[in-house]
Amino acid sequence: MQIDDPTPEWLALAAAQPPGTVTAATDEPVLTVEAAARLIELVTPDAAYLLNLATDGDGRALGVDFRAQRGEGRLNGATTSITCTIKSLIKLGIWPVDVGNPLTPTTAGKEGWSKTYAYHLAPYALPALRAAFARKETPRTGDPQRVVDRLVGMYEEMGRPTHLAREFAAAFLDEHADDLAAWLLTRCTTARRQDAAAAQNSTAGHDRPGDDDLETPT
Repeated sequence: MQIDDPTPEWLALAAAQPPGTVTAATDEPVLTVEAAARLIELVTPDAAYLLNLATDGDGRALGVDFRAQRGEGRLNGATTSITCTIKSLIKLGIWPVDVGNPLTPTTAGKEGWSKTYAYHLAPYALPALRAAFARKETPRTGDPQRVVDRLVGMYEEMGRPTHLAREFAAAFLDEHADDLAAWLLTRCTTARRQDAAAAQNSTAGHDRPGDDDLETPT
């Protein structure tokens, strides 16, 4: 089925469909939710935060907001991770070639000539990334098989045949079971502390400067 001049809402629905189900008569590339989800999974935490910031900002991530949460001097590493991961996904046939890197920087802002003012996310990529983040944040019960399948998939991406990929995954989990349990405990503890801090901040009445308070670079 072909749709002429699709709306953004229709593109969001189409992105969630299996490949080949629908086509849109548009000059803009179409990014699938599956491809967006793989990008989020494989990039560094800083890069995932930048993508999430741009998604929550309806296509714009301010550099000052990123630095306030992730620290100074980390934007370059985040953008490098996104670029390299997209190149790898293109080689694997997961990321559409015509999509490329949908995140582009603006010029420097008032913080200095070397500091990017903001990053803009291409409109065609926004629906898929928004759906991918929503899927990632949706609470679900634990499923150990998901871990095994993910590890097997990673080994397969490195060129291992499926039967060896399953053996490598099983060996990895056996060897690092105690380490993974300790990591999970630390993660749960950290999440509880972050939730408590967020709840405290939400009641503190702190006003964040709006976009009108920031200078627009020329």
